[in-house]
Amino acid sequence: MISEANYITAHFIDNERKNIEVILKDEEETKVYPYILEYNPDNPICKELLEICSLDQLHENTWEKKKDERKNYEDQVIRIAKKEGLIMDKYKLDTKFFPLLVKAIFEDEHPDHLFALKIGLFEVEKIKNAKNDNAKKRLRQSKTKIGALKAAFDIMGA
Repeated sequence: MISEANYITAHFIDNERKNIEVILKDEEETKVYPYILEYNPDNPICKELLEICSLDQLHENTWEKKKDERKNYEDQVIRIAKKEGLIMDKYKLDTKFFPLLVKAIFEDEHPDHLFALKIGLFEVEKIKNAKNDNAKKRLRQSKTKIGALKAAFDIMGA
């Protein structure tokens, strides 16, 4: 049933590690098919598999498969979120971004947002490396987002 000639790979398919999916190919090597078997070292078919693929290798294959599935899942979630406008691509600003930016600056006075804005402004190289300590102090001590932006614009203009 399972031989080196038709074996492709195998991995556990449940958290309890009781069932194995073995991927096999037909004799003509034109078709691939899964074969599910219970992990039981006393079972003759399971013995065949364990002669080709050790228990350690089964665990390693399972780990790699789960890791690949997780990566594919994360990539898909990011693609969907970008498509739906839930996250932005840092290299391509969507026109939907600017009304949100204006609202965030002029209408929403959440203190955490002011802090995040200041952190972001201090990550700008020209602001971070500015020699004008008074302007940087005004930026740090600003009480509003508009005040923070004014101080940042003063630094950038200098």
